[in-house]
Amino acid sequence: MYTIGILESGSGLSAFLAAHLPPHLLDRADLCPAGSLAPGEVLDLLVVSPDWKGEKARACPCRAMLVPGRLAEEAGGLSAGWAVSFGISPKDSLTLSSLGEETILLALQREIITLTGERLDPQEFSLARRGHTAPCHVMACVGVQLLLGIEPGEVSLG
Repeated sequence: MYTIGILESGSGLSAFLAAHLPPHLLDRADLCPAGSLAPGEVLDLLVVSPDWKGEKARACPCRAMLVPGRLAEEAGGLSAGWAVSFGISPKDSLTLSSLGEETILLALQREIITLTGERLDPQEFSLARRGHTAPCHVMACVGVQLLLGIEPGEVSLG
């Protein structure tokens, strides 16, 4: 079982992940607000929402952090073993290559290490769009799946 903390200003990303992560992953993961664990507990994954305003939060230390690249500096004070960025910058690890009517093409621009210790090499892969209009939420959902060990070709939006 993985404990995934969500650091957000609203509740949009939590709702999106709960609705769109594949059911078999939700059976193995506990989604919770980032500051809800007891002192001393460590999150497996901290996901920083694109809507996070950088306000102070009691976020537990985490093994890995998934963070929008544009918020990486603000999130720099959070304790993480390693971080993976997502967004539309060439500096982000996971980025949007193209957005079509029916597909989204994503690019893993550098090697990342999953929570299971596997290495995922840089590559491009497509995903059925299914009418999703929030690319940052889609990238966060994909990033969670990749960090939980799902191969890029098997990522989906449930």
